[in-house]
Amino acid sequence: MKRFFSIIKLVLRVKISFTEPKENKLIVFDDESIEYLKPVIPLKKYFVMKNRVDNINKIYLSLGIFKRFIKNYNGNIMTAYLLSLIEIIRPKVIITFIDNSIKFSDLAKLLHKEIKFIAIHNAYRFEIIENDYLFKKKLIKTNLNKRLFIPKLLVYGKCDIDIFKKYKIKVNEFLNVGCLRLANAMNYLTKNKIKIKKNRYDVCVISDTTWLAHFLNFKREHTNSGKYLEEGTALMVKHTINYCLNHKKKFIFVLKNKKNDLSRQNQELNFYKKYLTKKEFNFLKSNSNKNQISLFASYAIMLQSKVVIGTISTMLGENLALGRKILACNFSRIKILDFPVKGICFINNQSYQVFEKRLSYIFNLSKKNYLQKLNKSKNYIVNYDKQISTIKLIKFQISKAIKN
Repeated sequence: MKRFFSIIKLVLRVKISFTEPKENKLIVFDDESIEYLKPVIPLKKYFVMKNRVDNINKIYLSLGIFKRFIKNYNGNIMTAYLLSLIEIIRPKVIITFIDNSIKFSDLAKLLHKEIKFIAIHNAYRFEIIENDYLFKKKLIKTNLNKRLFIPKLLVYGKCDIDIFKKYKIKVNEFLNVGCLRLANAMNYLTKNKIKIKKNRYDVCVISDTTWLAHFLNFKREHTNSGKYLEEGTALMVKHTINYCLNHKKKFIFVLKNKKNDLSRQNQELNFYKKYLTKKEFNFLKSNSNKNQISLFASYAIMLQSKVVIGTISTMLGENLALGRKILACNFSRIKILDFPVKGICFINNQSYQVFEKRLSYIFNLSKKNYLQKLNKSKNYIVNYDKQISTIKLIKFQISKAIKN
């Protein structure tokens, strides 16, 4: 019933077009993060299929669509509508940058024999591990992993393949191409001649909003690990701030949200208020990149930092792939939040003394010696090769699928 009323509100809000979309060889499914996809799309014209209720601003409504909708309806209004549009557009390929989209999987199950479906990996897919964990703990009734189906998945690295296979996600074909976000960032910084000042910062902390996006089923009580998820996130930042103050290190805190979303920026920062002293919190605010606007501002900061610190952020894997130093800290007491690469780059002991000793050790190591102390290849999470462009690899795969 709730979904039905959402659809009614949508119809009343958006523009109704009584025409039909034109035929097109390529559909880009889901407009979220589409700016990252543009460099790999080989065609000038393509159809963007919006499927998020908040993003849809136009609904096609014709006699042909209505007839197809009635034929395709099987209990889900959105699926029937999208199927009807696809039948009219007649694409050869449907691509998405939202590889964990349930709706993309639903459509792929129905149409993958006639249309090529390609998903491009968007981020470290921690939620696959989380879904399995919550289901086994009986905190959710359905294992959402069972609904995923991806005919062709272009992944960051071997870590993704291992995760998808371990949790038995239905993927017909994997292709290891590297990280599109990282490739776009490196390309943008080079093309626009963005100055990268070596060692501008000693320590860069990547803001972690895992507490906001994951484990929402956990009650935030001391006896439950959900409490330590928030405390652990804050403790990592607290330890880093105190290390930088004690050792006179240059510190920068990279916010997830940009300047044009001040409310979310404030939410990010204010989360730490109850865990930090006034001095620590003021230090955090005054050393945050609150004015970032560019898509790749965080990458520029990352490249200007000696050590990048976080919990499970994709940027940790990206920085490691570039042969640079990181320290992944999991103080949440939730084991599945452990970083996939261990050794010198990972700690889960909450003691400040342990943190201080490890970070000082990392600072004193050469990059070569640091990388030798990892338990896996630096490219395990993100495959990166200066000689092989991730952008070209993905563009080639899409072009080949359209031609064949």
